Amino acid sequence: MNITFITLFPELIEGYFGKGILKRAQDNNVFSVSTVDLRQFAQDKHNKVDDYPFAHKKGMLLKADVVIGAIKSIPNYENALIIYTSPKGKRLDHTVAKGLSDQQRNIIMIIGYYEGLDERVFEEFDITTISVGDYVLTSGEWPALTIVEALVRYLPGVLGNKECITEESVMSGVLEAPQYTQPREVAGHSVPDVLLSGHHQQVAEWERAQALEQTLFKRPDLFAKLTPSETDHKLTTIIINRR
Repeated sequence: MNITFITLFPELIEGYFGKGILKRAQDNNVFSVSTVDLRQFAQDKHNKVDDYPFAHKKGMLLKADVVIGAIKSIPNYENALIIYTSPKGKRLDHTVAKGLSDQQRNIIMIIGYYEGLDERVFEEFDITTISVGDYVLTSGEWPALTIVEALVRYLPGVLGNKECITEESVMSGVLEAPQYTQPREVAGHSVPDVLLSGHHQQVAEWERAQALEQTLFKRPDLFAKLTPSETDHKLTTIIINRR
């Protein structure tokens, strides 16, 4: 999978993918990242990529001719999945991210700026629009990077351990139980004895109870979607009575 970002700041994208797990996955040819500098497709001497919308002077839009030129410069763009970040799109979650990854197509990621895109870009191409939440940022780099990192984690070979995916909170349906490491005591706070017991079944039961409690009180929306086992029912009853 090749992922091409159409951006005003190629160096930001390149720096993000030039380290850690994501760089190692690229070195192992799991996926690749490239950038297209939007300003290279400006049509005037001032390298202007945006302009006021017709009918009013509210905000600025990325120009259709500039964005269309950038997309068509990418090899085999006709067969790529084109994604644009916008609050008008489907909300990103693990199901959406996995669906994008499973398509195994090259991706063109259009990063949004200002008030968005001239509508004729959407008329020219089939574009998948995705939102990362109902809030406003000054530019679209971080939403685009969030989407791409979420989907590449599902590519075989990006993460060394599959459990790193399946045991994440949003995948398992409950929040993770609290976790601890050395030292055993910090500022008068100790690691729960059960985690030091070496009794795997007791540890598993404690972790499940903690996960249910965390989810019930911190993310009741997740808890409402849970299909609880008989043990979960018993643990939840104990948790509620204790509260």
